[in-house]
Amino acid sequence: MRTSAPLMDRFDAIVFDKDGTLLDFSATWDKAIYEAIERSAPNDVPKQSAIASLLGYDLERRTVLLDAPVVHASNTELAAMLNGLVDGERMVSICTTAVLQHVTPADMAVEVLHRLRDSKIPFGVATNDDEAAALAQFKALGWIATEQPLLNKQHIFGCDSGYGHKPEPGMLVAAAKALGAPAERCAMIGDARGDLEAARKAGFAAAILVGPAAAVQQHAHLADYWIKDLGGLLQPTK
Repeated sequence: MRTSAPLMDRFDAIVFDKDGTLLDFSATWDKAIYEAIERSAPNDVPKQSAIASLLGYDLERRTVLLDAPVVHASNTELAAMLNGLVDGERMVSICTTAVLQHVTPADMAVEVLHRLRDSKIPFGVATNDDEAAALAQFKALGWIATEQPLLNKQHIFGCDSGYGHKPEPGMLVAAAKALGAPAERCAMIGDARGDLEAARKAGFAAAILVGPAAAVQQHAHLADYWIKDLGGLLQPTK
């Protein structure tokens, strides 16, 4: 009996979201966001609560809420939201520095990137984080700036790379071009609505939703495929 090829083999190139897709969002960001809130409003519990409410962060449990603004907004948008309460740019900067101590790969991320690299399937990243921040996080993991990097720095696009931010398609179109593949032969993989909408607008072959049902099922209707973790890319498809 013939075995179906893995899902990743259906595409000429793959573009990944970063947070919640290549990186474990909670393990990477929860502590960093808490530190940024505390340092931006020291000893001011009402202001800390207001910041947390704006971002969609549970101060008591010290975790990001489901589908919170901090999950899918760009850094520029987040800073603008915060500016009425604190110096938004400074708080974002505090957070992006603090997060380097907590960067954690998502389940199966390393295995999948190795497999893609070994299979000569080009891949990149389109994130609503700043490009420099994304590069710093990947460097902390040892995924770039090594003798055998998992990621090509030229294939990493952020909200400040000059192509807009998701859900607009600019970053994805730029990524497809950099990867040398037509958009209609590319897949976008992400955990947020903006990832899937951007894939549609960019004319990608597939919008692939990644994550457990409890976290992402509200976006399932926008996806062509739904995988519980990145290991789903290695599984056969019908």
